[in-house]
Amino acid sequence: MTKLLPEDLVGHFFGVGSLGETDPSVPQEYIKALKLPYTYSITALPEEDMIRQFAVLVDEFEEEGTFTLDVDFNTYREITTNDEPLMLDKEHGHSFYLMMDGRSYPFLKTQQTAPATMCFSIRDSNGKQLLTLGMFHFFQRLMTRIAKGQVNHLQDSCKTIIFCQDDPGLGHVLSMISQGLNIGLSPREIIQKTDSIYPSSVIPAFHYCDDWRQLEFDGWYPLWDSKPKLTHIDVVRYPPEVNQDQVEKINSFLKRGGGFALGALPNVDDSYSRPIIETLQINLSQSMRLFSENGVDLDLVKRNTMVSTQCGLSGASPGLSRRIHNESSKFQEIFFLTLEGSE
Repeated sequence: MTKLLPEDLVGHFFGVGSLGETDPSVPQEYIKALKLPYTYSITALPEEDMIRQFAVLVDEFEEEGTFTLDVDFNTYREITTNDEPLMLDKEHGHSFYLMMDGRSYPFLKTQQTAPATMCFSIRDSNGKQLLTLGMFHFFQRLMTRIAKGQVNHLQDSCKTIIFCQDDPGLGHVLSMISQGLNIGLSPREIIQKTDSIYPSSVIPAFHYCDDWRQLEFDGWYPLWDSKPKLTHIDVVRYPPEVNQDQVEKINSFLKRGGGFALGALPNVDDSYSRPIIETLQINLSQSMRLFSENGVDLDLVKRNTMVSTQCGLSGASPGLSRRIHNESSKFQEIFFLTLEGSE
């Protein structure tokens, strides 16, 4: 049976990427201490916004104020026909440089924004979203070159790279297509083209923000029927109450080597009424119970799952961001104890 997730990472913490900090130098020590360290974004800094930090590599991008981009012919051709890697500078990606301080990482996770979200989030000067076939191709090529640049930058310090594409706008784009928007691409083609961005040397991962249980098109489930990867899903807001058809897809996905990063912890302070570890125990127990009751193979879950927050920590206080990371050394033990209680 194929397996993407290294055995050493099962049950450990999977950081989404954004942090509720203001100084990019502060998190590096608690991030480096993780079993799976990761490149992080300080979204309190405008330069590290998940759209701006990548789009700024395009000359015509309006960096101040709203996200505006009018691409001329020469820029379009330069981005789409050139295969040279592109890399963020330190101003737009501090952690890429702070984390690479000469040490070697057995595992490291990095991430970047997927093309559907780039198209959805940026508008032209007339206020129109860039949801066209041509602009999807443009951002697919841009993000492919950035992915190469990331790997080139990180690979000398990392034995194994987990490469995550963050796609919070995907649900909105697919909903607009289902309501009649024609961008020249089907949902299946959007996912296939997004999957093509992953460099061959990485473990692919994917972060989806919306209701993952509803992501289905005529019996095709983008998260489970596409390229196997580590799929981050929110099981706090969207508990795993799934029908039999989706259960079969999930089990097949796990058998093909896919894995979960289960977003079982809230990502904002106000959502905590109990300590972090107790909250994790309760939420994992509920998720495993629902998985089991609906027919998801818990033995496959046990071998192919990491633990995460429901989304990034950009809305968390610095204190909560630090406590979650400091407590994460206990997550694997809680994960296995919860599974034992569910079997």
